[in-house]
Amino acid sequence: MLVGQYDYAIDAKGRLNFPARFRDAMGETFIVTRWLDHCLAAFPAEEFEKVAAKIEEKGLPCRIDHRSYLRQGLDLLPTVHEGPAVRQMEARGIATDKGSLNRWIRAANALLKDLKRRIAALLGWLGEVREELSKPQAPALADLLGAYYGARNAGAWSSKGKVGNLQKFADTVSYLTEQKLFTVDDLEARVTSHNERMTALKEGMDSKQARMKELQDLLEQAGRYRELKPIHDQMNAIHRQGQREKFKAAHEGELRQFYMARRKLKDHFTSEGRLPLTKWRKERDELQQAYQQDYAKYKPIREDLMKLYQVKSTVDTARRQQEQTQTKRRDRDMDR
Repeated sequence: MLVGQYDYAIDAKGRLNFPARFRDAMGETFIVTRWLDHCLAAFPAEEFEKVAAKIEEKGLPCRIDHRSYLRQGLDLLPTVHEGPAVRQMEARGIATDKGSLNRWIRAANALLKDLKRRIAALLGWLGEVREELSKPQAPALADLLGAYYGARNAGAWSSKGKVGNLQKFADTVSYLTEQKLFTVDDLEARVTSHNERMTALKEGMDSKQARMKELQDLLEQAGRYRELKPIHDQMNAIHRQGQREKFKAAHEGELRQFYMARRKLKDHFTSEGRLPLTKWRKERDELQQAYQQDYAKYKPIREDLMKLYQVKSTVDTARRQQEQTQTKRRDRDMDR
C-alpha cells in the first residue's frame, strides 16, 4: 500500500491536481474521501474496501462510503468544499461564508433526520392502530344490556315493569362504568381475576380454620383431661380389686372420656408431663385474627363477584338472543 502526503491545491474550476508520481501506484480507479485533521485520503478501490471492513469489524457506528448522498439514496444536503484557507480561519474562530453555510447545512440535515425519525415512528404507530382496529372488536356491554332490557320492555305489560327494567339498566351501566368495565373481554377478565383472588383467600382461610379447629379440640381435650384426672387418680388409689371394679363401673363414662382425652394428648406432653396450653391459645388467637383479616378481604370480592355473575348472565342471554336473531335473518335471506 502506498503511503505519502501531498499539499494539494484546487484550481479556479474546483479541480484537484493529483500528483503524477502517485498515479501509477493508485491505478486507474481510486477513491478520495475525507480523513483525519481536515485532510483528504486517497485509496485504491481494493484498499478502501479493506479499510471500510476493518472499521465495521471494530463495531464503529459508521462506515466509509465515498458515494454522494444522492447515490446513497439519502435526502440530505451536501456541504460545500471549504478548502485549507477557510478551515484555518474557522479554526482560529473567524466565521466565513462557506463555514456558516456548512453549519446551516449540517443543522438542516440534523433537522431532516429528526423529522424522518418522527415520521417513521408516527407511521409505525398508525400501522399498529390500523392493525388493532382491523381485529374483531369485543361487543360493548352497554349495547348488549340495552338490547336485553329493550327486549324485556317490549314484552312488558305494565308501565311499572318498564320503569323497573330501565332502572335496572341504569344501575347496571352505572356500576360497570364505575368499575371501568366496557366490553365483554373486560367483564370476563374481571370475573377470572376475582375467582383467582377468592380461591387464594379461601384456601388460606380453610387452612387457618382447620388449624383453629385442631387447636380448639386439643384445648377441650386438655380441659377434659384436667377435669377427670382426679377420678382416674382416685381409682388408682384403690388397691382392693372388688372396690376398684365397683368404682370403675360407677364412673365408667367419666373414665372413658379421660382415656380418650389422654390418647389424643399423649404426643403433646412435655418432658415434665405438662401441656403447652398457653402456646395453643396464643396460636389460636393469632389464627383467628388473621382469619378475620382474610375474611374482610374475601367478603367484598365475593359480593362484587355475585354482581358480576348477574351481569354476565344478562350479557350471555343478550348474546344468545342476538345470535338467534342473526340466524333467523340468514335463514330468511337464504329462502329468498
